[in-house]
Amino acid sequence: MKKSTIFILFSFIVFNAYAQTKTKTNKELLQKAQTELTPAFEYFFSDCLVNKNADDCTSELYDKATNEYQSFVIGGALYNIAPKLSLILHKRAIAKKPNELSFNLEYAIESHRARDYETAIRHYKIYKEVVAKDYRVDVWLSECYLQLDNYEKALTHWKAANHQKNHTGIDKAIYIIHGKTDQIKKRSDLVEKVKQKDVKSAYELIYLDMNWELDWWNTYVQEYFLEKDLETIKSVFGAKSTVCQQVAAYKKIKQLSKDFSIGNTLKTAFLDAKLILENNEMPVHGKIASDLLRVAFMNELIDEATFFEKRGEEMIALADKHKDEELLNIYAYLEAITTGRVSAKTDKKGWNEYKSEKFAISYFIGLADKNTYDNPDLTKALIDFPNSSKIHWVKLNCAKIEGKNIKQDLIAVLKKEFKTLGADENKYSYGLKGYFYLLENEL
Repeated sequence: MKKSTIFILFSFIVFNAYAQTKTKTNKELLQKAQTELTPAFEYFFSDCLVNKNADDCTSELYDKATNEYQSFVIGGALYNIAPKLSLILHKRAIAKKPNELSFNLEYAIESHRARDYETAIRHYKIYKEVVAKDYRVDVWLSECYLQLDNYEKALTHWKAANHQKNHTGIDKAIYIIHGKTDQIKKRSDLVEKVKQKDVKSAYELIYLDMNWELDWWNTYVQEYFLEKDLETIKSVFGAKSTVCQQVAAYKKIKQLSKDFSIGNTLKTAFLDAKLILENNEMPVHGKIASDLLRVAFMNELIDEATFFEKRGEEMIALADKHKDEELLNIYAYLEAITTGRVSAKTDKKGWNEYKSEKFAISYFIGLADKNTYDNPDLTKALIDFPNSSKIHWVKLNCAKIEGKNIKQDLIAVLKKEFKTLGADENKYSYGLKGYFYLLENEL
């Protein structure tokens, strides 16, 4: 078993509350539980998740909890891996020790994420009584009240969070509730598909390992997974197979691209792998192809306009052949660079044939001042992408321009934005702040 654990987003919510009140945190018992579980965690993170089925691993760890403090600690470990099990463990912990401050905060967060907003509010308030200065709780309370249509309290708690002072922490607080939890499970499922000789899954697996989401703003290479998964692909498809050679080349080129003194080494790596340059083969996996093209463009190994002229139609053909949205997105990017905009034809293709929200958004951006509140296309898009705050913003903006009552559309946008931070391509909460400012004027 490896001595170092793989780097997983594995954190308990930090709290600083040791007041001598009815509700408090027993640090000693928490530490004792963590110490008792250290061997189980080392095996879980360093061995089991790397080499075995994720569902089996999480079930095995879940069964290790023998008391409420171990339930709490294991629930924290599973928070971003197995949400349903994590919720059960935190519920079990607080049922035994309702006055544990840390249990109240974690159970509130779990209930919030499970959309049990009333339960979440009740336990957030218990925590807030002791840790009044934790502005994150105001952020979380704001969304809970918003979802329960109590707009006055939602606004009050949003303002209490003090966005101007705490905007970075607010962004991270929202991620704690709405961040990704499916990566471990997805990786495990992809490994099983690779073992069944599914080529597409092999590309997707290595892309996942090399672009592991830490949060909405940061990714990293999951080294232990990558090492193991490259070995699996090699054993299943053979070292000389196209898929094995291309994913190995992807790893090498991505690593080389981080070194700004590489000279011609990067170009040699592309040519040795017979990828992209000099009319060589394009990887059939859109995200890997996009990553490699980005490296080539940034290092001036090829020119966007020239590539679009020579191989633009090839990208559409590949996208249609492999039903890969990202391959079509490469074409759209090159089209915008070359012509100044993505055509409505391309956007409609991505939206209707590939069911892509990004292409639908691009379509309405392209319409600009031709957008109208009652546009049938806009109605269809809201049905196709019911969680898109950015598409609903188009309707909200039209309502405002056309002199209509904006309150209901504004509330709908706010609820969606709280879950996605979709208004800002950088996933910052400034759009949310703007929507709350509008809401204050409507109340």
